[in-house]
Amino acid sequence: MNLDELQEAWKQEGKDSDSLNPTLEKLKQVNQPLDKIRFNMKKELIFQSLAIVLMGFWPIQFRFNQQFSMAYYSIYLLLLIVSLYYFYRFYGFFKMMHNYSGNSKDSLYELYYEIRINMEAYKSFSFLLVPFAMIAALLIVFNSRMLKNPEKPLLTDADWIFIPIVLVCMTIFIIWATNRWVDSFYGKHAKKIKNLLDELKESE
Repeated sequence: MNLDELQEAWKQEGKDSDSLNPTLEKLKQVNQPLDKIRFNMKKELIFQSLAIVLMGFWPIQFRFNQQFSMAYYSIYLLLLIVSLYYFYRFYGFFKMMHNYSGNSKDSLYELYYEIRINMEAYKSFSFLLVPFAMIAALLIVFNSRMLKNPEKPLLTDADWIFIPIVLVCMTIFIIWATNRWVDSFYGKHAKKIKNLLDELKESE
């Protein structure tokens, strides 16, 4: 290799280095929204675990009789099984984020889509809680009526209209609240990562 070729190779290497630095800087910017997602996940895992444990004491708190307690703990067991599966996935995703190296666009793309997938899994888990919330609410109401007046029937004529309306409203509220919560807690940070990916794509 002569002197001219050597100088040309150095120039080319310098150009490659300059083109890589902006990319690396962009990749480093993902740490801020990623740290926010990690923090929110850690906090939410604590609160969700505590809430599920406290739900196990509801029959004692609301003084359920034996029949209502058996019905409640039957659905509570199903809730625990679903929750354990979700927490297992939740932990796996949390661990994957901690192992994220952030050294390539491919790994950033993979991270972003994993975040989106887990956001949808979170919503699905919340929607699965709707039947449990409905049954638990009905048991609490019926048990309260029975304690106040054991002679009266648990269901009145008005209940056949009132209860379906309440259950539909409860379902709509849970769906709305879940979507709002996920977008606020995770969606806005995922959007920042998506914006970084778009910027990297435009700079190619």
